[in-house]
Amino acid sequence: MGGFGSGNWYRIEKKSTVEESLTLAMRNFRDRIHPRSSGTFTWTRTGGNKSSIGYLVTWGESPTITLHYRWRDSEDVQIPVHLQTTLTQFGGQRWWFTCPLIVGGVACNRRAGKLHLPPGARYFGCRKCHDLTYRSSQEAHQEERLFESIGRMAERLGTFKSQ
Repeated sequence: MGGFGSGNWYRIEKKSTVEESLTLAMRNFRDRIHPRSSGTFTWTRTGGNKSSIGYLVTWGESPTITLHYRWRDSEDVQIPVHLQTTLTQFGGQRWWFTCPLIVGGVACNRRAGKLHLPPGARYFGCRKCHDLTYRSSQEAHQEERLFESIGRMAERLGTFKSQ
């Protein structure tokens, strides 16, 4: 335990990040949540690649936004995302997405202000379901962890004694 190469600072395969995912934010839908509202969102990625997603708002038992897009240029995906509201402090209401993913056979149904589509994923979902992290979390304190690891290794080799 704790041998050479242990720890997380050296991991080759890191978690996907929010920053490398396509993100739909509820704030972009605020003025568009009414029956039969529809439209398209487009992202331009580094290198000029474009991605787009269409949506249609329907009003049944609960308001639903149906997202439609092509996955890997081979499959048409349509995914209904139910909406929730919470009351605000001054009597208004705030809209939320309900995460549409099923993980481990259990529907998430988590309230989320943003839905993400990480590279390689087929469906939009919340950050927790996609196990996303932030780039800043991966980069924070890397140098400190490296020097601590070198110090522990040197201590084990007997070349350095901590006080």
